[in-house]
Amino acid sequence: MLLFLSCLILFPFLTYYISTLLFYRQVNSKASRKTPPTIPYLFAGIFHAFSLAYEGPQKYFATLLKEYGTSAPFVVRAGLQTFVVLRDPGHIEKVMQASKQGVPDAIDLHKYGEVFGSPRSVLDLYAGRGASTSTKQALRHAHVDLPRKYLTGTALANMTDVYATSLSRSLNDKMFQFKFWTQIEDFWSFFQQVITRCTIEAFFGSAILKEHRKLLKDYWAYDEAVAGFMPGMSRLLMTATYEAPRDRMLEGLEKWLKNHHSGSEFARISEEDPAWDEDKGSKFLQERDDVLAKLEGFNVRARAAEMLSIMHSLNTSVVPPSFWSLIEILRDDSLTKRLTPEIAKFHASNSGEYDVTGLTRLPFLQAIQKETQRLHVANCLVRTLDSDCELDVNWQLPKGASAVAFSHDLAMNTPVWTSAVPQSVQQALTQFWPGRFLVPDRTALARQSQQRRHESGRFTMQGLEQIFALFESDQDAALLGEELAHAFRAATLAVFLTEFELQLCEVEVVQGEELPPVPQLAFGRLGFHEKMAVRIRKRAV
Repeated sequence: MLLFLSCLILFPFLTYYISTLLFYRQVNSKASRKTPPTIPYLFAGIFHAFSLAYEGPQKYFATLLKEYGTSAPFVVRAGLQTFVVLRDPGHIEKVMQASKQGVPDAIDLHKYGEVFGSPRSVLDLYAGRGASTSTKQALRHAHVDLPRKYLTGTALANMTDVYATSLSRSLNDKMFQFKFWTQIEDFWSFFQQVITRCTIEAFFGSAILKEHRKLLKDYWAYDEAVAGFMPGMSRLLMTATYEAPRDRMLEGLEKWLKNHHSGSEFARISEEDPAWDEDKGSKFLQERDDVLAKLEGFNVRARAAEMLSIMHSLNTSVVPPSFWSLIEILRDDSLTKRLTPEIAKFHASNSGEYDVTGLTRLPFLQAIQKETQRLHVANCLVRTLDSDCELDVNWQLPKGASAVAFSHDLAMNTPVWTSAVPQSVQQALTQFWPGRFLVPDRTALARQSQQRRHESGRFTMQGLEQIFALFESDQDAALLGEELAHAFRAATLAVFLTEFELQLCEVEVVQGEELPPVPQLAFGRLGFHEKMAVRIRKRAV
């Protein structure tokens, strides 16, 4: 009995020792086309499942990147589930090219089912099971063609006008004054409520907010819970529950669809029809729902789940990045003083309209948005390979492997940035510096001092395309496209900075000071600091 207990105690340590030897032997092997090694573990069969379940994927993968990052690619296992962690931009690009497609793949379908509540009948159609050629074409039309039709060019400009008008009206209705400051103690909560209301109104119309009074509250409870969701990973390893707020939203969306999107001819999408309807929403939403409603298997619950996916994509793409762009601008007086008059040029004071299309072409604003995306956005890419994938001469992934990569890991990887564009790391990657994405022209060089040489000029992503491919690969952002996200973020900053004056209240978050430390997470929310106070007043014309 004593011998049995001794073996039981020693066995995990022996397993860990042997798995450690095997791991580093594979890492240091000179062989070509190796399969990535599994990081050390205590229990064969279970592997890393206990740690994933205890810490959650966000924290556990962050720990692994810190401990084994120099040995990537490496394998993490949770029972039968296998994830290969990638850190090399070239490896990530190979995987993305191997799994590129227009409609959701197997990993995305896992998210559609778990996070958005799509029924099995719809998941089967997306997977191609029992789907006719016309059904597959209709799904591609909804996911690829309609975003191009409505969320780019003139159609996008019209939708952005609706959003900017709604945001301006909402903020001006708050009774802010011209001379006296109003202090908002928790600016993040205020910001997310205001922006979410306006984004939903721009896409879904105003009726849905009146009919579902708790929609905003339910959405942000849901969003907080799904922030730690990792596509492809077992639900048992997740630490938060999101079913209750999700199901309440789905019920509300079903009622809204029955009230305003019922019948065979509910969509008003002819040229004579308005671009936006307060009851039915935008033309994009109407036509997309019309296409899906005509497909067998897309019942009202399935359509509600599609609506939730759009709502989530919209808000995750717009709200957090806009918030952090505004905060970073307010932290630096020179940014505020420089950007505000430039943005004002795109605002017609008589009509109150904004030229957001022109605004999005402003090089300095483009650089601010990219730097915000780099520093404050943390996506998780998961792709399952349909065939073997050769990463380089040393490493190869087998068919069926699930590759994982994290955008924030790349964002803070100094050697990668130094290799891609050496001048991009003239200031540390831990700092907010839009100059990473600006190439100074001769005029700028003559006008600026040596210290501020890279604060103006031409916006460029040259040399950084491979790194940023991961930032824009997230299914949430891809659903609606980057052009819409850029336009709505620019409109958000334009309304706040043109029509209002804002100041940060806390001394510790002003220029020259680092933001309060945030939890070490591989993906998800990178620390929205509660009680971040901001004072605001109307800007005198």
